[in-house]
This record gives sequence, C-alpha cells and structure tokens, in this order.
Amino acid sequence: MTQIESISLEDQIKNMALEEGAVLVGICSADSIKDKDFSDPNFLLPGAKSVIGIAVNLDDEKIRKYLSKEEYLPLCHEEGYTTKNLKSISEKIKKFLEEKGFSAFNCDCNYDYRNINRSSSKIVVSSIKMLIDLINKDKDENHNLNKKEINALKRLKKMLLPGLRKTPIRLIPSLSHRCVAVAAGLGRIGWSGNLITEDYGARVLLNSIITNAELKPDKPLETNPCVKCKVCERSCQGGLFSKDDEQTIKIAGVEETIAKRNSYAYCIAICSGMSGQNKFKEWSTWSPFRFDDIEKLPLDDSVEDYVKNMFASNIEKSGPQAENVLRLVENSFLGRNNKPAEDFKPTCGFCQLICSGQDLKKTKENYKLIVDSGCIE
Repeated sequence: MTQIESISLEDQIKNMALEEGAVLVGICSADSIKDKDFSDPNFLLPGAKSVIGIAVNLDDEKIRKYLSKEEYLPLCHEEGYTTKNLKSISEKIKKFLEEKGFSAFNCDCNYDYRNINRSSSKIVVSSIKMLIDLINKDKDENHNLNKKEINALKRLKKMLLPGLRKTPIRLIPSLSHRCVAVAAGLGRIGWSGNLITEDYGARVLLNSIITNAELKPDKPLETNPCVKCKVCERSCQGGLFSKDDEQTIKIAGVEETIAKRNSYAYCIAICSGMSGQNKFKEWSTWSPFRFDDIEKLPLDDSVEDYVKNMFASNIEKSGPQAENVLRLVENSFLGRNNKPAEDFKPTCGFCQLICSGQDLKKTKENYKLIVDSGCIE
C-alpha cells in the first residue's frame, strides 16, 4: 500500500488562494515586519505569528483603455470587483485557519487607517452629506430654505468646515500590504513606491491575512523587477516623488532604493481627484476638476495647507466638487471594501497602472497612451 504524503498547512493555504483566483501568494513571519508603525500585524491581531499575502492582477485591456482615456467605468468596476474578490479569498483562508483551531484576521484591502476613528467617522460623513444637501438647496433658485434649514446650515458650516481644514495628510495604514508582499516574496518596491511583481509589474491589488499559526515563511525576491526606467515619475501629475533624488527603506531585511517622497498632499490634490492637472503638463488624469487661472498647486511646503483648504472650499462650491470631497472623505474615513463594486471611482493611479515591470517597451507604450490622449474635459 502506497503511503500518501500529507500536504503541509502552508501548501494547503497557497493552493486554496490560487484556486480561488489569486495570482500570487506568499507567507512572512509577523516579526519580520513589526518594526514599523504601519506594518506591525499585532495591531490587528495581538499574538500574530504569520501573515499571508495575496495578489490579484488587473485586466491589461481595461487598463489600456483607461490610460488612453477611451473608457473610464470598466476599470472602476474592475478595481471594485477585484477588491471584492480579494476579500472573498482572504475570508476563505481565514475560515480555513479558524477551522484548524487558529485565530485569523482578514484585513481590509485599502483605506483602513490607524489614525482615523471609524465609529465617530460615521457621524462626520453623515453630517457632511447633510451640509452638502443644504448648500445645494441654498444655491437652488427654485428653493428657499426655511428657518430650521438656515440654522442647520450655519451650525454645520461652523462645525465641519474648520475640521476639514485640519484633515490629516499623513494617514497610517492599519497594515501595509506592500510590506507583507515584499517579506512574503510576492514582489519588491519600485522607484514609485508601488509593489512591482515579476509577471504583472505594478498592476496588482493586494490583501493580507494575519494569523497566530506559526507558518514557514517564504523568502523575499532576490532581484527587484523594477528596472528604474522612471517612466512612473513622468506619469505622475502631482509630483509625489522625485525623478532623481532617492531614499533607502528596509523591509524584512531587504533594502530598497526608491524615489524620495514629496508631500502626500500632491497625491491627494491630483491622484485623488481634487484637480487632475498642474500648470506644467498638457495632459490630465481622469479627474473632472481643474485649477483656475489664479489658483495653482504650490510647489513648496505650503501645499499641505492649500490642499486642506481645498476640502472646505470645494464643499462650499456645492455640486460635483462637493460630491468629490465627500467621496474622498467617505473612502478615507469609512473605507470602501463594503461599497458596491460599481461605486469605485479611481481618477488616476497612473504611476501604478503604467508599470509593466521588466517589459520596458510596454511601459513606454502605456505612457504614450496617457500623453497622446490629452485632457479630459
């Protein structure tokens, strides 16, 4: 009688992830990434021993049409459904581990921050919705606010607008999936700060499952797939990172040389859709908003206060600008994992979506699509 060799717990987890739709899966020890304030798994699961990182790739054709500004919604839906898929795969792994007697935690894929209180945020988001509705009514020639509405409008403006002008710029993730992915061997950090994989470049979305099971960790990739072409820097409207200046970071003992980061306010202003274009470039992101001839995005430290003021001023403008601020605040404060997939509305992400990793020719072709397609009006 032939003895059937038992499959290890690690292989069972990996096989499950791949069968359910992940294209990459790996394992790292919790200790290997706990040294940073944004990557310690014990924050979400005290007593964590291991973290499983998974990745799902995005559809190349939908990305191409998004970069060339031919079609917007297909990639929005793709990101939404891919996020739902990641959560579903992670939940199955979590339940599998729990059935084995271990504790496990299924992380949110994105928009989950340590320095934002989800409970109080529900009240804030609800109040902003009410304020926008009242401002819209106040500007409607066919509607006259009653006394109760006028008092509510004054009260909400006084309460919310100063708070929006103090919106935190630096949000600390509950767990950095990129750190998990590097430590677990899914990829390495590229010049842009995005995770770069060998087969899919930066065109993947990530999630992580934390557990107190002591699993055998995988090794990080020895070679970084990023070829330092720096086309990612050229594709960034906001100037979030440098073309030439560099900095060194260390993840699980792996040293990465990446572009020096500028203020995250640039990413909020451009990539998040507050404005899709700066004064130096003739093409835009998918953001429908533009700076006028007077207001320009500052190129110094004053950018953070400028962007904070944009939140409040765009609320007061009402209409689409106010709805866009609400979208950003709602995503940041409440997350978007529970939103319908059709409601995912990326406006940029070019530095990630342009990158085909080691296929430099394809990356350059992607950049040409962005530039040649000009501005979205």
